[in-house]
Amino acid sequence: MNTSLTSDLATTSSPTSNERLAAAIAHGGTCVAWFFAPLVVYMIEKDRSSYASRQALQALLWSGFGTLVSLATCGLAIPIFMGFHILAAVRTLEGQDYEYPLIGDLVRKLQSS
Repeated sequence: MNTSLTSDLATTSSPTSNERLAAAIAHGGTCVAWFFAPLVVYMIEKDRSSYASRQALQALLWSGFGTLVSLATCGLAIPIFMGFHILAAVRTLEGQDYEYPLIGDLVRKLQSS
């Protein structure tokens, strides 16, 4: 196993209950407030928690991407994108790190620069 990967895994801590809750609100809140929930969570958590802010930024970008695809498909894609939001909310509430397809890599690049 790569030693740098091993050291990264050893120093990675699990998110706190507040971080998990903030991430779940960012993801699940999109069912009620499409862009607003992840935007608010991101603005509050961006300087406090890298976990919660990364999850909120992903939810925000996934909502934007979902909006564009849903407009192109006359709304047919909405249930699919909402399903991903719900799955992400459940996973992050359990403390797992969730990445949306396509969006996860973009967010990682944005936050590393």
